[in-house]
Amino acid sequence: MNILITAGSTEVPIDKVRVISNIFRGRTGVEIARTAANLGHRVTLLHSHQMGVADQLLRDPTTYFSNPIELCRFRTFDDLAERMEEKIRGEKFDAIIHSAAVSDYRVASIGAAVGAGDERLNEAETANKIASNHCSLLLELVPTEKLVDKIRKPWGFRGKLVKFKLQVGITDEALIDIACRSRRASEADIIVANCLEWAKEYAYIIGEDDRAERVVRQKLPRTLLRRLG
Repeated sequence: MNILITAGSTEVPIDKVRVISNIFRGRTGVEIARTAANLGHRVTLLHSHQMGVADQLLRDPTTYFSNPIELCRFRTFDDLAERMEEKIRGEKFDAIIHSAAVSDYRVASIGAAVGAGDERLNEAETANKIASNHCSLLLELVPTEKLVDKIRKPWGFRGKLVKFKLQVGITDEALIDIACRSRRASEADIIVANCLEWAKEYAYIIGEDDRAERVVRQKLPRTLLRRLG
């Protein structure tokens, strides 16, 4: 198979030097990419450049690939959106595994208070670096587009689509229910779901029949690839 995998985290800028991001490093996506390449699949890996995880794991001297991994970098939400659209529209993939932790919000505006107790908020200058002399800053965040929901339409992908879903502080039963609805909303064939509290231990793989298969993390890459056929 020819497989596109996204992994890592995206950033949304506050100004020229500050960003909002998340805690995820993309290890799961990299391990899926390594496993797929070792099984003989052709792999394109989109990975966030700010983390050294991809380089570290892909350069492991004990790992050799029958097909080399094409590694492409992204940093921001917009970078990832652009690279995904370019790859999906320009190349025929049999499967897409979208495991990247994509930013849910971006900065729409920033209000700055100059003096203590000042209720007036002036628009902060973000073209360069916001000055550090403000008493407070108020960031207005607005939702980003759901990139996974663009993979089918308008980008036109017709192969197997795998979506990832992470929740925090809920039961396994609630997670599975949310994941099933999320898979259908994105027209994904498979969704991989887990909770932050036990994400390093196991995950659920859920297909079109909504049956949840619990898989220990070490077996997730091979089990997922087997499910893809």
